[in-house]
Formats: sequence, C-alpha cells, structure tokens
Amino acid sequence: MLPKESYIALLGNPNCGKSTLFNRLTGMRQSTSNLPGTTVEQKSGIWKFGSESRAIKDLPGIYSLYTHSEDEAVVVDHLLGNGKYAEPGYIIFLLDASNLRRNLLLFDQVSELGFPMVVALTMADTAIRRGIEIQEEKLAAQLNCKVCVINPRKGFGIDKLENNLLELPSKRMDSSEARNKLLAFRKGEKIPGISAETLGRYKKIEAIVKETVVKKETERISLTKRMDKIFTHPFLGFFIFASIMLTIFQGVFTLADYPMTWIENGFGQLANFLRNSLPDHFLTRLLTGGVIPGLSGVLVFLPQIAILFFFISLLEDSGYMVRASFITDKLMRKIGLNGRSVIPLIGGFACAIPSIMATRSIKNRSERYATMFVIPLMSCSARLPVYVLLVSLAVPAGTRIGPIGVQSLVMTLAYFSGIIVAVILARLIKIFKKSTAPSEFIMEMPPYQIPRMQTAWSNVRYKSMSFVKEAGKVIMVISLVLWFLASYGPGNEMEKAEAKVRSEKNLSSAEMETKVMAVRLESSYAGKMGKWIEPAISPLGYDWKTGIALISSFAAREVFVGTMSTLFQSSDAQQVEGIRAKMAKARDPESGKLLYGAPYAYSLILFYAFALQCMSTLAVMRRETGSWKLPVLQFIIFGAIAYVAAFGIFQLSLIL
Repeated sequence: MLPKESYIALLGNPNCGKSTLFNRLTGMRQSTSNLPGTTVEQKSGIWKFGSESRAIKDLPGIYSLYTHSEDEAVVVDHLLGNGKYAEPGYIIFLLDASNLRRNLLLFDQVSELGFPMVVALTMADTAIRRGIEIQEEKLAAQLNCKVCVINPRKGFGIDKLENNLLELPSKRMDSSEARNKLLAFRKGEKIPGISAETLGRYKKIEAIVKETVVKKETERISLTKRMDKIFTHPFLGFFIFASIMLTIFQGVFTLADYPMTWIENGFGQLANFLRNSLPDHFLTRLLTGGVIPGLSGVLVFLPQIAILFFFISLLEDSGYMVRASFITDKLMRKIGLNGRSVIPLIGGFACAIPSIMATRSIKNRSERYATMFVIPLMSCSARLPVYVLLVSLAVPAGTRIGPIGVQSLVMTLAYFSGIIVAVILARLIKIFKKSTAPSEFIMEMPPYQIPRMQTAWSNVRYKSMSFVKEAGKVIMVISLVLWFLASYGPGNEMEKAEAKVRSEKNLSSAEMETKVMAVRLESSYAGKMGKWIEPAISPLGYDWKTGIALISSFAAREVFVGTMSTLFQSSDAQQVEGIRAKMAKARDPESGKLLYGAPYAYSLILFYAFALQCMSTLAVMRRETGSWKLPVLQFIIFGAIAYVAAFGIFQLSLIL
C-alpha cells in the first residue's frame, strides 16, 4: 500500500512519453511534442486507480543529473527535497525502448538514490518499427527493478504498472553517499572523478544493452537513411526547408480564401440585419458596433491559423521537424548559439512564451540568454492574422510569378526577415560577449513515418480553440473598450463636429452620413489618442487609426485586426464589407490617395516582424532572467530596428 502523504514522480529523458502517460493517468490535457525542451516545469495532478488516489508530478525530461541546465536543476531539487520542493515517495522511470542506451545513463544515476522505483518501457511500437526487440524479463533482472511495457496513448500496460507500484516497499533505501555527492554538485562544488565515473556507467550500459536488446536492419530504417541523405544535406536541406515553408504559406492563402470571405460576409450581414431590426439603443450599437466586429476580428482569420497548424502538425508527426533542427545546428554554432537553441527558436514560430521557457535546457548561460534575446524575432502565430491582412492589401489576389503566388512569397519573406535579423543580432552578441564553454546538443532522429490525420486534426482543434479562447478574450475586451472610446468623446466635441458637417450644402445624403461618422470618430477619445501619436508614426506611412491599433496590440499582436475592424465599423456603420475590403478602398479625404496601399502594408509588415509588441513576452523574460534589464533592452532595440526598417521600406516604396 502506498503511503498517501507521498507523491509519485515521472522521470525520464525528453520525448520518452512522460507527458502522454501523465495525461492518461490524470485525465489532464497537457500539450505534448516530439521536440526536446517542451516540458520545462513540473506538472501536478491526481492519479486515481481502484480505491487509491495519489498525487503525481511530471518532471522535466532530462539526460543526466550531473549538468547545470535549469530544467535538470528542477529535477535534482525534487529528488533531494531542496528548497520549496518535497522529494517524491516513488518514481515511475520511463525508458524509451527505441533508444535504451541513451536512456539508461539517467536511470543508473537515479537508481543510486534509493527511491522505490518501477520502470515503464515506452515506444515499444517505435522500437519494433526500427527493428529493435527488448527482452523484458532479462532487462528487469539486469536493472534489478520491475519492468512493464506500456502504451499511454492506448492505455496498454497501465494495469500492470499500477500493480507494480503497489508491490513496492514503503521506504527508500539508504543512499547517503550518492545524495551527498549530488548535493555537492548542485551547490557548484567540483566532484573528482566524475568523468571516469560516467565512462564506467556507459560500460555497464553497453553490457546491459548487449544482454537485453536484439536489433536487425529493417526496410524502414534503410529508407530513412536514404531519405536523410537528401533532407539533411548541408545545402539541399536548406532549399527543401525553404520550399516547404513557401508551399505551406501558399496553401494558407489559397485554401483559406473562401471560408474567410464567408465569415466576413456572414458577420457583416448579421450586423446589418440586427441594426435594421432592433431599436436604436445603446445595447444595439454596442452589439453591432463592438461585439460583432470584435467576433469577426477573431474568427475571420481562424481558417489560416487552422491550416497552418495542420501543416506544421503533419511535419512534426512525419519526423521532418527534427531534421529541420538538425540542418540548422551548424549555423547556430557559427552565430554563437547552440544546437539546443534550434528547438526554442522553431517553437517561437508558434509562441515566444513557452519557447523562452524551453531555453532552460541550454546549459551555457550566455547561449541561453542569447537564444532568449532573439526568440521574439521568430514570427509567432499571433502575427499571422496581421500578416494575412497586410499582404492582401499589398498584393492583389491571384498575382503570380510563374507557379509561385506573390502573396505567399511575401508572407515567406516576412517570416525569413525575422530570422535574418535574429542571426545578425546573435552574431553581434557572440562578438561582444564570447563564450568559452559551449554546451552539447543531443537529438534523436526518429524514422520517417506517414503522419496520422487523427493527431493532426486533434492538434488543429486544440490550437484553434486555444486561439479563440485566449486571444479571443483579449480581442473582445479591447474591441468593446475601443468601441466605447470611438463612440464617445470629451465634452460635446463630437456633436460640434457633426453639426459643422451637416451645415454643408453640397453633400448628398450618403456622403453626409459617411463624413459625419468620420468626423465623429476623429473627435472621439480614440481619435484624440490616435492624433496624439500620429506625428511620430506618420513618417512610416501610418495614420491615427493605425496608431490606436499599434497601442492596443501590445496586449496581443492579433488585436490589431480587431481594432481596425472596430474603428472602421465606427466610422462607416452603413457598410457591411469586411475589414480587408474597407481598408483597401480607404482614401485620404484631402489628397484622394489610398491610405492603406502597398507602401503602408510593407512598412507595417516589417514593423510587426521586428517590434517586441507583446507584454506577456516581456513579463516572461523578466521572470526567466530575474531582472528587467534584458527585456527593456529587447524592447528598445527591437523597437528601433522596427522603426528604421518600416521607415526605409515605406520611403523606398514611394520612390519605386
């Protein structure tokens, strides 16, 4: 019987299936990935089996107890009961059957600490596909530990795992010598003979593998090796990677065009119907001018986000994303980063926040801080709605250069512009702050496999709902606040502006109503805010409406679209067109020139590609570094780069 006061810890290397097992045992929905460094903090839950229930923690995946990375330090502190952490009562150690040799180093270190422990052998199906057969009984005898094969996704072997746990002793064995050595290492003391000890461990591991593993070459492994000669080629590999990204973005535009149009038109027609059906009341105006445009700003770009996540999921599940990390490893080292930096950088294309946290797997402090510094330059998914809107303004739909759509080409260049600037900054950091102790990079290359559609659709559903729930909340709140700011103004300035327009004699009824809405917006609280910052942003080609959107998007970049939608709805309540159509037709009332043409769009694309407009990212940087120095420096440097780049491309576009 397991003592109720103790908890069970899940331990193992990265990507051995810990998070999947944790989800199975607790019923929680923790995100999983096949890339190292995704679980950087412990996850806690309750495991109920039979009449029993126990606290269980999913600790970060690590390779060794004797390293200095942040995530490995978290595990060591748990095992030693250091500081705020209590040590576990029991351990479920997960061994990846497809790579037993690598996994056994950590097992050998943990086993010396004397915890009651059982082994869960995962990835058995992957091992079989690789021609690897593990002799379970012999392995249990060699490890002197109960071993059972499990498949967390299907629930196979969970019953046996429960029984093995219940048969464990209630107390751990004495292990003072090993614990004192690990504690000294954790305090920064030098441990004599640690290298010779590690070599001895590997000799022991080789003997275990030789005794328990039977391996044969399979057709699949052979095919993987032949494919890797192409996909991981030093030069061809980069070309293939760029081509894949270009194809994905072209698909994002082509496949999502129709559902986007349906969503825009649907919300526009709904707003028009309610406006004509309901009485002219504050709540009616709030609904048609604030709520509906806010919802439209959230949902109209959901098709692109869903399609992008679908393609990325296919790449991850096929095993290609790991190859993309591998081919960039040498480049990372040349610019002062580490192969481990690739994973957080790639993750930055989804969101900078978990990617910054994932840098804890980088042991070298200088490399870790350099990686964290440039991660926000990876164009995260929050930028996607902004890019889609701006690219549609810059390039007419259907424009092509041969077989390549120009819209998808511009989108690809927007993403690569952030990568290029990140490379330059990382190189400068390396020049001014040299590191003499680069850390190692370990990555397992899985065989290629046909992506599972069920997994892809599950990821799409989860990511899309996360976007709607998380970003949608922010966009809706800001849309409602902006509607209020755009509908009301100080004193009676809005009424005076309206009266002045209505005194004009040479306007038609439709022209007068349009101009009335425009001058009322300019006289509102939102208009005053925009006009206040307009002098600073006008050299970039931005007007006061864009200024309001820039300010509001510091809460979340994708808020830009909802903000512009709300402002245009306030200034032109009679139109039911989508935001893209409205911005494409908007003209300067004095010069008659397009307000939001190609120069404006290119300028704003670069501004959003480089500027650090994310309060959450700044907060996470502050937490991870323990100081405001680096996040403030990021904000200033990225803002300056964004301003100069936007100014340059706008002025150049005007000349051309």
